[in-house]
Amino acid sequence: MKKNTSIFYYERITNVMEIVGVCIVLLFAFLMQFVFKELPCPLCLLQRFGFLAIAFGLLLNLRFGFRPSHYSITLLSAIFTGFVAMRQIALHVIPGTGAYGSAILGLHLYTWSLIIAVLIIISISILLGVDRQYLEKAHKKKAWEYIVHALFAVMVFLTVANIVSIIFECGFKQCPDNPTHYILYYR
Repeated sequence: MKKNTSIFYYERITNVMEIVGVCIVLLFAFLMQFVFKELPCPLCLLQRFGFLAIAFGLLLNLRFGFRPSHYSITLLSAIFTGFVAMRQIALHVIPGTGAYGSAILGLHLYTWSLIIAVLIIISISILLGVDRQYLEKAHKKKAWEYIVHALFAVMVFLTVANIVSIIFECGFKQCPDNPTHYILYYR
């Protein structure tokens, strides 16, 4: 019985680590937006949405138990994020077209977004293959409940912050392709 519990423990830890990683990605995007004054383009906003959806699927696992449908939400969200990032890379790969935003460690945020999405796809594909997680219920400890609640709170905050940021940047219209200022702020 102890062996089954340890399997659940590693899967929970992996889900928590991936959620924390997504939170770091989103917080870094906000850092670039507010500290370095690099407003996100529409494709950047779609990538943020994809990361929020990735975390949502993982949070469902932690709250309601491990299910293939939760992993499916995460996988589809990671594929969506990867395709949006590839679209943005394709826009800037032609010489002379320039790039959008600053480079971090030699790569732009949309390239990092693609790399992270692919890593999440690989990780979730491996986790999907662990059948025992779907058969038995893991014992929930109070500490795990606090961690899950804290992660939910952080993700709700990041979701609301993204919505407010988008409203200030774009108003209630289509976002400009290359935003230079907050539309609602300058009205």
